[in-house]
Amino acid sequence: MPENNQPIGTDATGFDILTQAIRDLLNRFPGLEDGEEILYETLAADGGIAFSNNAGALVYTDREDICGNVRQTCRYPFFVVYRAAEAAREAKNLSVQEFLDTLGKWVCGEPVTIHGVSERLTNRPVLTNGRRITRITRDNLYASDPGTKGIQDWVLPVTVEYTNEFERW
Repeated sequence: MPENNQPIGTDATGFDILTQAIRDLLNRFPGLEDGEEILYETLAADGGIAFSNNAGALVYTDREDICGNVRQTCRYPFFVVYRAAEAAREAKNLSVQEFLDTLGKWVCGEPVTIHGVSERLTNRPVLTNGRRITRITRDNLYASDPGTKGIQDWVLPVTVEYTNEFERW
C-alpha cells in the first residue's frame, strides 16, 4: 500500500516531545560558538538563530491491528532561521550559508568538517511515549530579501520522520 502524501491528522502529544528533542539536538551542533544557542521561535531583531515548526506534528498513516496496537508514521517539519546583519556583504552571506548547510548535513547524519575536525551525528534523539525517529531530511536553504537595515533571514527547511506506536483501547 503506498504511503499517503497528505497528513491525515495531528500528533498533539508528539508536538511537545519532538519540539524539545529537536531543540536539544540542534544545541548539540558542534558548529555553535561558545554561548550560542538555537532558540525555539525566538529571534532578536538584529540577529540570532532559531527554529520554528510551521505545521505541528503530522500523522501520515495510522494502522491498527486486531489487538488494538497502533503504528503511525508521522512527520515534524521545521525551519532553522539564521538572522544576520550586514546582508550586503558577500562574505557574511557565504558564512551564513556554510553554517546552515553544515548544520543541515550534520542533523541528517552526514559527515561534516568543523574547525578542521571531522564530525558526525551518531545518535538521534531518543523520544518518549512509543515514538522513534526513523529519518531526518533537509531541503535547500534559501534567503529572504534583505530588510532596510541590512537584516536578512536565511532559512533551512528540515523534516523529522518518526513512528508512534501505542495501544488503543
